Amino acid sequence: MKRKFLHQAVALGLALLLVAFSLAGCARRNTVSLRIVSAYSGKGVPNATLIFTGSSGSESISSDATGTVSGQVQADRTQVDVEAIGYQKAFVQVADLTQLPTTVQLAPLFLGAGTVTSGGQPVSGASVTVWNTTTTTESAGTFTFEGLAEGTYVGRVTKQGYADATFDLVVGKNAKAAKVVLQEGQLLALSSLATLPAYEITASYHRTLGGEERSFDGRVVKNGSDILVMSGDPVNPMASLMVRGGTGYVFENGAYVARGETVAAAAHILQESCEGLLRLPATFSPRLFAIEKQAPVQLLGQACEVWSMSGRFTFEGEAVTATATVTVGTTGVLASVPVKIVLNARSESFFDFVYDAVVEVVSVDQAQAAGRFPAQ
Repeated sequence: MKRKFLHQAVALGLALLLVAFSLAGCARRNTVSLRIVSAYSGKGVPNATLIFTGSSGSESISSDATGTVSGQVQADRTQVDVEAIGYQKAFVQVADLTQLPTTVQLAPLFLGAGTVTSGGQPVSGASVTVWNTTTTTESAGTFTFEGLAEGTYVGRVTKQGYADATFDLVVGKNAKAAKVVLQEGQLLALSSLATLPAYEITASYHRTLGGEERSFDGRVVKNGSDILVMSGDPVNPMASLMVRGGTGYVFENGAYVARGETVAAAAHILQESCEGLLRLPATFSPRLFAIEKQAPVQLLGQACEVWSMSGRFTFEGEAVTATATVTVGTTGVLASVPVKIVLNARSESFFDFVYDAVVEVVSVDQAQAAGRFPAQ
């Protein structure tokens, strides 16, 4: 009889324990929906973290790109900490989660501000980008960023009719507003050569500056993320650098030998130098350069526009005269892409600065570009 009673007691205890575990596992959860906004601008604050705390512990939910927070939270967690980078923390406590406010405001810790001008006049409607966030200048040329941690950021200003400009934006206590000056007018609305999946460029340039000479005569081949830079004869190059699958190679004794990151970096610098020459006309200011359209020519199987430019600018404190002939594609993937530039620049004081360059796109065929890379 005693054994039977003992068995019944154990069974009852186990049942009560199972019920307790069941109740604990099925704790009531409430749906929460609110929005985190800036107390300065009223805009939603993305990636804000809400930490809900109660007697049973804590859990967190983050706001989306619009500052909206939505999810399920255990009912007893009625204390809420709200925090986001660049904003002061906020704290909310309610008797019940159904009493949560529909919006919570966060005050920015700092504001990053600046002004964009050109020729002494404000530039409105310019796009200003800092840390993957873009805003537009007001009628007075002013712009403001919030939600940035204390520090210095690199920004970029763009507007049709002006050359792009970069600047430093300092965010923090007593930081001064940035002042950005745009040069008038992009001469040509050029598309970047870097957007092409594959190309082959021939390049030749010679530079003399302060008695130091530098030159390059060869070609650059790009196929996706792979880069091949050769000097001299492409069949038997004097020197060559290659980046393939992220690995850098150097041409030695008729073969390519892995040399790692240093070679990869050097090849990228040479590639960007050649691409930079082709982009150069987009930054010439019409206040300094005269431009004239020439007769079209045939390049890469299509009729291309040709522009001649001449003018003066200042380089390292010296007056420099320059002339350039720019050939631009008109159709397909080459529309608005510079396919050839011939540039000659001279300083006006005893030829201390000399720069002559010819850069030309000779192919955009991906199969042909891939065939240029040596077998491994």
